[in-house]
Amino acid sequence: MSRTLTAEEKLSRWEDVREIKNLVGRMSTNYTIKEERGMFRSYWSGREDVCLGINTGYFVGPAEVARYYDGEEARITAESAMIQAAFPQELGEKTQEEVHGVGMMTYKPVDTAVIEVAGDRQTAKGLWIIRGSYSRISTGGPISYWEWSWLAIDFVRENGEWKIWHELYLTEIDRPCGGAFVGPETAYAPRPEFAAAADIHMPEPTVKQVLREHYSATRPFAASPRIPAPYETFAETFSYGCEA
Repeated sequence: MSRTLTAEEKLSRWEDVREIKNLVGRMSTNYTIKEERGMFRSYWSGREDVCLGINTGYFVGPAEVARYYDGEEARITAESAMIQAAFPQELGEKTQEEVHGVGMMTYKPVDTAVIEVAGDRQTAKGLWIIRGSYSRISTGGPISYWEWSWLAIDFVRENGEWKIWHELYLTEIDRPCGGAFVGPETAYAPRPEFAAAADIHMPEPTVKQVLREHYSATRPFAASPRIPAPYETFAETFSYGCEA
């Protein structure tokens, strides 16, 4: 943007960036405390053209994005039930809500933020890197994983608040802790109390499309999602949304 901003405009931009950073920080915290179930309602736009992209494609529209988060909640519920069954003395008498997320660890810190607010302050764009870890229930029991991902978001202002319009959550590395980032994973002997893990499946995207392959020794170079640059209106910039 070539024009000189007034002091008031600079302050408004600073406030916008602060609010966006806090929104993404709250999302990171929601993952840690296993509160994914409220994320769509709390952070997403009410527009009909919202979409969420993951490695295997896009969830397009509010119902489909909500379905993705419902799948996350169903997985947490199922894994919590397995942990409860595995530890009857400690957890057997507790309610489903009391064991929600028990024994799980999800750490998704966001860093290297690049945030650009449109000149008209109606939209904004952000790009972050996640370098974290999480636990997953397998048929052999809980396993800890490393996660390195890209988080790219188009924001839109609604009723004076910033909301997510389009989001890309693209994973580079999703591998067990203590092992190599490439090659076969260690197979653990099945345990009967975790047999139900074989039946846990996340929802399939609306638009199936390979947006990113996990890192491997044979994967060609994969550039980052496009880095935000200054722009005046959304018509002048690119979209992180589904263009299929």
